[in-house]
Amino acid sequence: MVCTQVKAIEEAGTPPDSSFSFHSVLGSIDNATRALKKVPPSGVATADGHVAGLVTALENLRPQLPSATDTSLTSAPDAEARAKQVAELISGLGPVRQQLAGVVENAPELHTSYNLTPACEPVRAVTLPEPAPTRELVVWADKMCATVTSIGELTTDTADLAGEDPRFASFELESYVSTTNSTLDSAATQIADLTTTGVKEADAFRDTLLTALRDEAAKLPTNPPLGTEGPALQEQVELAKAAVTAVKPKAEGLLAVVGHGPALAASHDLAPSCVPRDIAAKPKPPLTARNGTDLAACKAGSCQVLVTGKADITVGELTVTVSIRGGRMVLTTPSTRMSIGPNGMGKIGVAGGPSVVFVMTEVQGTTAVLDISTE
Repeated sequence: MVCTQVKAIEEAGTPPDSSFSFHSVLGSIDNATRALKKVPPSGVATADGHVAGLVTALENLRPQLPSATDTSLTSAPDAEARAKQVAELISGLGPVRQQLAGVVENAPELHTSYNLTPACEPVRAVTLPEPAPTRELVVWADKMCATVTSIGELTTDTADLAGEDPRFASFELESYVSTTNSTLDSAATQIADLTTTGVKEADAFRDTLLTALRDEAAKLPTNPPLGTEGPALQEQVELAKAAVTAVKPKAEGLLAVVGHGPALAASHDLAPSCVPRDIAAKPKPPLTARNGTDLAACKAGSCQVLVTGKADITVGELTVTVSIRGGRMVLTTPSTRMSIGPNGMGKIGVAGGPSVVFVMTEVQGTTAVLDISTE
């Protein structure tokens, strides 16, 4: 995870070109900061200190970057100069990938996991114990775990998806169909080019899942027209639910099949998108948040709270209805509605005041941990 984020930071600091997007750059910095904060300690003091220092540097950098609502970001002639300014500020963090590699070079206990992680650029090689994991098998496991996780987050429960406001009913159901379609299509693309592992059970698992993903995605409407209502929309919803019902069982059992190959099992436990098998076998601990269920703590503008089901949260002068369902967070005000997935971010502005930022950092069923702040 650390390698992925430092790569994104370094790319955000490259000189702007015709494809430069302020929203993308600012999003990369915000996403990297949140992700690095969630990195579990490695137990290696120098590495953990390096990550903590990078988080602090990013937090100190962010106020120096322009707001996403700054009109000079897109208005000529200021836009080009502002783009260079942003790139220079980010590049001022230094060669972050090179710095990370330097830390790892001096921590032999990290060499194996670092060298085998797909997003990392290997440092000096070390002799691995048998059965030795390989970079190719780590890549295979990483993509399979990410795919299985994305499928697991799909739902067939659309009963209250539209909520209580009929103005948003069609939008929510259209979003459900579109999200299901794109998830199945992306999942198939993710694992389509994986090479064989040499473990019969694992290769059969991948082939069966890929076939199911392609078959079910083909049954769903491609780019369904917006504004579909009534029976036509309901028919699309039922197709999406049927597709999820067909694919989900095919995505189960990954842990069992990787166990048939010792090297594959070892590679699985090193892959960033995978939960090590010994941890996955244990019951999930209950979610916790800094402020627990004390929603009043959010009034001042910064909190981390647990929300189950539905709740009204007031931040400053803004009150937002938050609903947790289907692995998603739905934010509603009298004039706004957003549906956001895990680790997604929603911003709601206040006239003449700051924007309120909602991030769903963890979710289990209808309970989620929300980080709420203002900017």
